[in-house]
Amino acid sequence: MPTTEHASIIEQRTLLISICGVLVVAFGSIAYGLFLASDVIILNGIFSFFSLIGSGLSLLTARLVVKKENRRFPFGYSHLEPLVLSVNSLMVLLICLYALINGIEGIRIGGHEVDAGGVIWFGLVSGALSLALWASMRRVARQIESPLIEADAREWLIDFGFSMVTLLGFAVLLFLHEPFRSVWARYADPVLVSVMALLAIPCPLKVLRQSFAEVLLMTGDDDEITRRLEAVMEKIQAEHDIVRYIHHVVKTGRTRFIEVDIVVGPDFSLQSIAAQDQLRERIWRALDLPHDKAWLSICLTMNPRWV
Repeated sequence: MPTTEHASIIEQRTLLISICGVLVVAFGSIAYGLFLASDVIILNGIFSFFSLIGSGLSLLTARLVVKKENRRFPFGYSHLEPLVLSVNSLMVLLICLYALINGIEGIRIGGHEVDAGGVIWFGLVSGALSLALWASMRRVARQIESPLIEADAREWLIDFGFSMVTLLGFAVLLFLHEPFRSVWARYADPVLVSVMALLAIPCPLKVLRQSFAEVLLMTGDDDEITRRLEAVMEKIQAEHDIVRYIHHVVKTGRTRFIEVDIVVGPDFSLQSIAAQDQLRERIWRALDLPHDKAWLSICLTMNPRWV
């Protein structure tokens, strides 16, 4: 695992490469789609164009999240990550819904014929480029544990899926005979637009659900860090005079904010600051989190009013 500074450099460089790739795919797809009068290729270009906006926001966020907290942002910039992921996912979801409506409308009006050979070549080229970028970005995302690159890689995977569905959908024409060939040639474009939109919808929905939960500071019941915290606190409560404890664990971006309020009884033995700091160290070690990815606050009091 590289250092935080090195990981940030890799993250920003990878996102910049992705932006360059999106530029090529977006404008190339829209121009070629207009030339062939193919809605499915134009949809791929529009999807890529909105991915360009998302990639730009991701790059900006990657540069901000590594900055130290300051007076205006006392908890740092990690909260920007889920916010950007939510915006990106919402944009992709809206594109998919718009494409689905357009595809259904195209089927309703009887479709239109498109040059199958041109579309097949587009599917081959764009599919190869999307697959290469997805594989590269996925490897980097796992190497440096970057949710921004992971989300960007997911969009390239959707692009690859679009290209393959387009390629296979029009390649079928080479094996069909009349009258089925003429019918499919006319309806292939709007049908594939609808199919791709339906296939893509679950991806932004999944990311939106996860990132929006972080924006709302929600934590799942099966959160691993919460389980670790509860396990160590149960042991500590059994060893010391602790009336009760309350904990709050939320994840926003790449940072976890953990607060533990402990109500102690009159026989609580850890009276010195040094002893209480040892207790804090014990809890910190049990959580097993990197220093730059957690914000831990532990409060001890005898008055339940303060928890």
